[in-house]
Amino acid sequence: MIVAHGIFIPGPPHVLRGGFTIREDGGALLFETNADFYFDGSPAPGFGFHTGIPTSAGDLALRANMSRTRFLDLPGNVVEIRGQHAGPIPPAIDLGAYDALVLWCFETPFILGYGTLERL
Repeated sequence: MIVAHGIFIPGPPHVLRGGFTIREDGGALLFETNADFYFDGSPAPGFGFHTGIPTSAGDLALRANMSRTRFLDLPGNVVEIRGQHAGPIPPAIDLGAYDALVLWCFETPFILGYGTLERL
């Protein structure tokens, strides 16, 4: 059952497009980018969750949330990334506490993009 979905908004100067879904399966939450997902790359991209809309990589709450909720790393070394990528969301993450899924550079703290969680 799909519990949330959203559309990515790029963090300038990056190119990021497509959507994502979060579904519940047997009590576990699973994350997946949609087939239309495209990202132009970064040294160490990965996903995490944030409360509110991320606006500044210098925001200490955002940085703490990214460290605490990091759950799926994408290929690094600034390569283009396309299509579906999936992984489990750790059970310790309370999805209800967050408003946005953030694509974050874990090497150089930077907002690569985000998507607002639209709950179903």
